[in-house]
Amino acid sequence: MRPDQAAGADRAAARAAFAEGARSIGTTAIGTFCWGIVTGVAMVKAGMGTFAAIGMVVLVYSGTAQLAALPLLAAGASLPAIWATALLANLRFVVFSAVVATEFRGLRLGRRLLLGWLTTDTGLAAYLARPGADAAAPRPAEPLERRAARFLGVNATVYASWSIGSLGGVLLAGLIPDSPRIAFVGALAVIALIGPMLTTRAAVGVGAAAAAVALIGVDWPWRGGTFAAIAAGVAVALPWASRTAEPAR
Repeated sequence: MRPDQAAGADRAAARAAFAEGARSIGTTAIGTFCWGIVTGVAMVKAGMGTFAAIGMVVLVYSGTAQLAALPLLAAGASLPAIWATALLANLRFVVFSAVVATEFRGLRLGRRLLLGWLTTDTGLAAYLARPGADAAAPRPAEPLERRAARFLGVNATVYASWSIGSLGGVLLAGLIPDSPRIAFVGALAVIALIGPMLTTRAAVGVGAAAAAVALIGVDWPWRGGTFAAIAAGVAVALPWASRTAEPAR
């Protein structure tokens, strides 16, 4: 095969892998879209201006961090307190980075940074999932470029769903009356996101640990129960991450 033919075949394989990744996220993208709408509405209802809310949607890309920081922003808390809150809310990404960094070792730094920034809970779960197999089992061998394209297809679809939903929530917030039902819709969206990810023993164990701690700490001040639940989930997930971080060659 000539070099130009080989390059064309590689590009076609990467496009196919990207499309495969986009398809694998499935209906979970709808839950992400709804979660984005709720977050966008919450930002505006908390007193954030339209342009500031749009900037947060584009740059922060984390509904958990945004919703955790909003009460502090509204109360005029110090920036270090807001940063610390967002850091604790996103503690789970320490586990995700352990998987992603090893999975894509060998790519240029810029591409690894892009893939790391786009990484999401649902995207990583969809990327690792294989029907009928435990995520802790070794994955079939797959070329690095194809893995990267598939991972990008998964998470780019999540990012598009999130961004469109969040921007829609920001722009339509003035038409939506204040109601506790908005928070209930947000809870339903999160359930729709989490449900499809509970397909392995590791995922169920992480979810059970986090849920148990969240119930225990539901009345703790400063949302301490939420942060404790995140920490519990991360603690349970770390041993699993260390086993699954070894990439297929």
